[in-house]
Amino acid sequence: MDLYQVRYFLAIAETGTFSRAAERLYLSQPSLSTGIKKLEQELGVSLFERGGRRTVLTAAGRSFMEKAQVIMDQYQAALHELKGFNDETTLRLGVLSTMRVAVLANLVSSFQQHYPHITVELHDGTLETLQDGLERGDVDVVLTVLSLRGVSQPVVHADSQTSTVLFRQPLRLAVPLSHPFSQRTSVRLAELEGQPFIDRINCEFFPQECQMLDAAHIRPKVVYRASHEEWVFSLIQAGLGLCIMPYWQGIPGMVYLPVSDLDFERTIGLKWRPHQQSELVQQFCHFAASYDWQSKEHAAL
Repeated sequence: MDLYQVRYFLAIAETGTFSRAAERLYLSQPSLSTGIKKLEQELGVSLFERGGRRTVLTAAGRSFMEKAQVIMDQYQAALHELKGFNDETTLRLGVLSTMRVAVLANLVSSFQQHYPHITVELHDGTLETLQDGLERGDVDVVLTVLSLRGVSQPVVHADSQTSTVLFRQPLRLAVPLSHPFSQRTSVRLAELEGQPFIDRINCEFFPQECQMLDAAHIRPKVVYRASHEEWVFSLIQAGLGLCIMPYWQGIPGMVYLPVSDLDFERTIGLKWRPHQQSELVQQFCHFAASYDWQSKEHAAL
């Protein structure tokens, strides 16, 4: 059964004659009759009673009428839905929950100033959930970790064909200005013993960090387990704890110190699906790659 045959059938049923239906469809009557005959042969029933001044539906024709209308309604609904894809201007961006919200907001705002017709839909998550979302097609591109330095087993595999590097961040110890460590130039892991500490549970280095502390028998006093960076900043600024976290420039009320026996660094970049040809994704990736991350980080303060 072809869609044109369904359209022919409905036109005849609605107009009551083959001739009027042919006029509505801009067809010759023989072409219309041939199309209906093929439809009846395929269905194995007669759809119309022929011979009178008005074409009348058979019992089979009345039964098929409801189904034919459903077919056409679904076809029109599909057309309407698919038409929206041609006008689609929403970029679904997956973002690490360990990214600064203010920095991300500046990026999106700047992008939309250049591309005001594009809406950016944000989805935050962990390294693993973002990768899963990308593979399932839940997001178009992800702002994520491409590589980790300082771990024994690589957990990320970056491919130059499906990713681009944006910036790198070492992990440092973030301390409040009121803490004695703030006057130091560096610290050792052992000095974290008994210190009020904030765990970043979504951190890509979190398992390795816990292993290192356990191996050295170092027991910080965990006062909070945070899933987003903004909570961590506020708690540190309030003097409630210390935290090992990525280095962000110019955060007020706190300082970053190198940990002499810790050498972790993460590479942040964009990742997309193989063979993805979306112009929208290409526009965003090109914009983000040329974005001045260092100066915009200060602007987020």
